[in-house]
Amino acid sequence: MDDERVLPKAVEKPAAKAKSKVSARTITLVAALFLGFIMIYFDKNAIGIILVSMQQDFGFSNVQKGMVMSAFFIGYAAMQVPAGILNTKLGSKPILTFAMAAIAVFATLAGFAKAVMFIIVIHFLAGAIAHSGYAPSAAKEVATKLPLDQRTLAQGILISASGIAGIIVPLVVSPVLADYGWQRAFWMIAGASVIVGIILRFVLPSDKKKKNLTTDNTDDVAVAEEVPAAKLREVISEPFVWLLGVLNFTINAMMYGMLNWMPSYLIQSVGLSTIVQGHITAIGGAAFLAGAIGGSYIVGKFFFGKEKTVIGIAGMLGALSLFAASMSTDTGLITVALSLGEFFCATTFVTLMSLPVKRFAAHKFGPSYAIVATGGILGGIVSPTLIGLLVDMASGAYFMVFIYFVILGALLFVLSRFIPKHKPVENEVN
Repeated sequence: MDDERVLPKAVEKPAAKAKSKVSARTITLVAALFLGFIMIYFDKNAIGIILVSMQQDFGFSNVQKGMVMSAFFIGYAAMQVPAGILNTKLGSKPILTFAMAAIAVFATLAGFAKAVMFIIVIHFLAGAIAHSGYAPSAAKEVATKLPLDQRTLAQGILISASGIAGIIVPLVVSPVLADYGWQRAFWMIAGASVIVGIILRFVLPSDKKKKNLTTDNTDDVAVAEEVPAAKLREVISEPFVWLLGVLNFTINAMMYGMLNWMPSYLIQSVGLSTIVQGHITAIGGAAFLAGAIGGSYIVGKFFFGKEKTVIGIAGMLGALSLFAASMSTDTGLITVALSLGEFFCATTFVTLMSLPVKRFAAHKFGPSYAIVATGGILGGIVSPTLIGLLVDMASGAYFMVFIYFVILGALLFVLSRFIPKHKPVENEVN
């Protein structure tokens, strides 16, 4: 974004300010939110690997495995609106710290699972109670506390936690599964979550004390507390919000399909060991990290206002890269193709999710973001179970799964063409 241009004379504003300075409190806030996101994504990503071991013990089908994954997102979706209401009443800090405590509780209980239905229920409750409030609360912190020119990078940093978790999870969970079993893998997650929760409790600033984290950039802050919240009918009548929701559904269907089923594909179809699968998945996580951070920086600096081009092209390239992985049996080529798929998916996702924090009006942010987030959640509900059905219908073959990814990529390309040009709101600095 060009921060040096002067606003037209017709607008009663002075020339645009220079790029906002990053304060120490901003760094602390983003770092704390980032640490919490690593725990969120660690818990979310680990289930894809853990279920491979659990399936061997319980003997459940691929459809049932998909139901475990989808149950999480059903619970997550069901609690989006209540979580938003609680955020308004209680503030972000209690919800962010409570999420860590709840992850610890449900991970501990999951370690005592004796049947697939028990783990389905636990995973549903984890999505509904532990995870549902974290991402919206963190996004609101970015939108309300950071100036406009820092939000894309901040959002990219938070989303990049998925890449960090993608590296850590297979390298940590795979050896624990091999040496100690899936029960202790769950309990390890519980212990880590307690530690992160304690850190957030003492590091996150109190909502009562926390004002704008930029003392001289109050005009840049998107959400002014004195502005009345929009009525729901005002939000649901906006096509742009629903378009972002559908796009978020599509990219999340691809990402969570890949995330939850790739370990099973590499172990059961390609024939790799759990450890080798872990190495490939970790490399893919590093590629996702590069796409999230690098993509957010490049888009924010060079493609402001051209997000729809990035979303369409990167989404299609991500799908084609995943399909290329299915056409090879060479471990090296599979690793390269999957890594490219992760990279382009991350770039697509971080670009898409930068739009709400840049474009949504202050008084409409909460419900607007909830609609977009729900689209992504629904993608996480549908995709894992649908992939399990495709695999069972093909007697364990995954070819149709990769065709499904290509279809999703094509939808991203087409739908992104309808993203309108950016119209700055009154309190943005251009």
